[in-house]
Amino acid sequence: MKEPIRILHVLGGLNLGGAESRIMDLYRHIDRKEIQFDFLVHSSAEEYFDKEIRDLGGNVYRIPRFKVYNWFAYKKAVKRFFSEHQEFRAVHGHMTSTASIYLPIAKKAGVPIAIAHARSAGVPGGIKGILTKIIRFPLKYRADYCLACSGAACESVYGKKWVRQGRAEVIPNAIDASQYDYDASQREAVRKKLDLEDKLVIGHVGSFRTPKNHAFLLQVFSEIYKKRKDAVLLLLGEGELIDTIKQQAAVLGLSEAVYFLGNQKAAPYYQAFDFLVFPSLYEGLPGTVVEAQTAGLRCLVSDTVTGEVKITDLAEFYSLDKTAKEWADYVLGHCRYERAGRLAEVKEAGFDIESQIEKYKKIYRKNLLLMVPLLHQGGFERICALTAQLLKDVCNVRIAIFSSKDLFYDVSGIEVSDLNLPSRPGVLGKILNVLLRRRKAKRLKRERNIHITYSFGPTANLVNALSKVKDEVWIGIRGYGALEDKHAMNLTCKRADKVICCTQVMADDVKALYHPAQVECLYNPCDTEAIRELSERQPDKAHKAFLEGNGPIIASMSREDDVKGFWHLLKGFALVKKEIPDAKLMIIGEGEFTEYKKLAADLGIAGSVLFTGVQKNPFCYVSWASLYIMTSITEGFPNSLIEAMAAGVPAISVNCKTGPAEIFMEDYREAADQHRVCHGKYGILLPVLNPEKNLDASVVEEEERIMAEEAVKVLSDARLLEKGRENALARSREFSVERYKEQMEMLL
Repeated sequence: MKEPIRILHVLGGLNLGGAESRIMDLYRHIDRKEIQFDFLVHSSAEEYFDKEIRDLGGNVYRIPRFKVYNWFAYKKAVKRFFSEHQEFRAVHGHMTSTASIYLPIAKKAGVPIAIAHARSAGVPGGIKGILTKIIRFPLKYRADYCLACSGAACESVYGKKWVRQGRAEVIPNAIDASQYDYDASQREAVRKKLDLEDKLVIGHVGSFRTPKNHAFLLQVFSEIYKKRKDAVLLLLGEGELIDTIKQQAAVLGLSEAVYFLGNQKAAPYYQAFDFLVFPSLYEGLPGTVVEAQTAGLRCLVSDTVTGEVKITDLAEFYSLDKTAKEWADYVLGHCRYERAGRLAEVKEAGFDIESQIEKYKKIYRKNLLLMVPLLHQGGFERICALTAQLLKDVCNVRIAIFSSKDLFYDVSGIEVSDLNLPSRPGVLGKILNVLLRRRKAKRLKRERNIHITYSFGPTANLVNALSKVKDEVWIGIRGYGALEDKHAMNLTCKRADKVICCTQVMADDVKALYHPAQVECLYNPCDTEAIRELSERQPDKAHKAFLEGNGPIIASMSREDDVKGFWHLLKGFALVKKEIPDAKLMIIGEGEFTEYKKLAADLGIAGSVLFTGVQKNPFCYVSWASLYIMTSITEGFPNSLIEAMAAGVPAISVNCKTGPAEIFMEDYREAADQHRVCHGKYGILLPVLNPEKNLDASVVEEEERIMAEEAVKVLSDARLLEKGRENALARSREFSVERYKEQMEMLL
């Protein structure tokens, strides 16, 4: 079973605070088989959530608290931690006061994703606040994602300019809303337990720290108590100022009316409250006020708190410039109302945890950029499009293309960035294009925070390597011809973090010739199930007579290109017809094939050869064939060969430099001699062909005779055809998309 990715949350502690509660809500609801949370906290003692975290499969790690004077000791502790723990996909920093210290250290240690999450819209007063701002200033430049719980927190931590440029994102503090919905029976039970049935219950939930303004809250309650002796104040939370507030309550003569309940799950107490009074000096986006509104509770909130927290008509904002008596009068004037939960409104406003999980899952994924010149018909273009579709639920996938002309492949649901720099004629035009593409690619990588860029084809490889920013650069080698451009290969391999070859032969040669940092062999995928389904559909009616007529059909699929050796195929087929007169040949692919049509006429086989042209579904054609022949002079990994086999067609192929031997043989090294026939378990390898194009119908080469002989043997033996069909299907499944996806995920 695949291990879940691990996300490290960095917090001050694990007590019942706002940020801690929101993270735990997320942790409880996220699929922990897919994503696991660990916690790095700046406290030495066991706290409220420690046990639950361990029960959920998480780990809690501890480092000393940052106190400015221990700057170097703190950095040393953080460095030591990340040198020992490199298993995290992301570090999610909720302590923005020191995130500019620990996030860069995590990135340097190899953690791919650094997230800063602003949870507060203010800082303490005095020297401490000034130092916090200074330390926090470079944070936005050091985080991959700048998140905040509210617009106010976003501007406070990252600045208005950063927000205006769209470089920070607000994700409201989401709650597990259903657990806070109003419950009359629970209200009755809690009030009975605390002997509060006939009381006016004022409530507050929050840690005892300066921003929560408990001192003013007590003054407000004192004014309420003067007019309503049946009033009580319930205070949930703990913190450094709790003893001070207890003393203040005693001085005001409120000791009997104020309940210090400590850290408690707040949900039942919201039911018991009649009013929430929340006079904070500053906040990010207080989940407490959202939870209270969900429970149908009226709330009086200081106007220093962001207006984003008002999601129902139950919340009212009041200035801290108003007196405690004015606050008290408002509460007393509005404490009689019909209680009803507001769960639906909270969910609709996007504050329910379920609506936020997908956002976080996307943030925790790596950003993968696939780079390809075009998405027109072609082997590596198809692999690029298929890779994007396979990985879009694993990574945040984007495709960069140099031109959107003649888009062919399905990229629905994938973001495509068109650099709009199509090819230019001449050497100077090519050089200019590389420079312009490099500049645009660099900008795209920075703006989209790309972690990995995987390119397909020599042109894209060069641009990818030259535009490296902080992304991992993966170079895809799809054809052996690319290895012959030594200057380009040296340049790209030197800058690449991984070179991915589609055959083992290429991987071995790249390693020996160019010595890149890492070389991987990743065979092209074949969607065998889709091909089987497509092969059962009906071809174009215009071609039905050819397909349904008597005689076996030999098929080949490719665009019109000299490297595909079609003149050899036509000459070989002409020899087959001498032995099997009703045999037919079908060539499926893009191109006019004018000179090949003429050659067919010269050979006297024109009536038995069909050039179908480009077909969106070539498999419903190839499935009519009895035999598939590939005559390429050179290949990378011949997709069409595997696809034909997936359609259930036995295959023979020229043993060109890379690909066919690895498809047909259990050990491709057994076919090292490319000048003889080799019968592999999954197909027949033919001797390599003369690369010099020869359209003279009177000239027949020995290799073409051998091709014809092997084709006739297979076509004339029903047993060989059936065995070839079984082996073709079996072998194609070993190149399935599922296997390819698994290998890609391992590389990622």
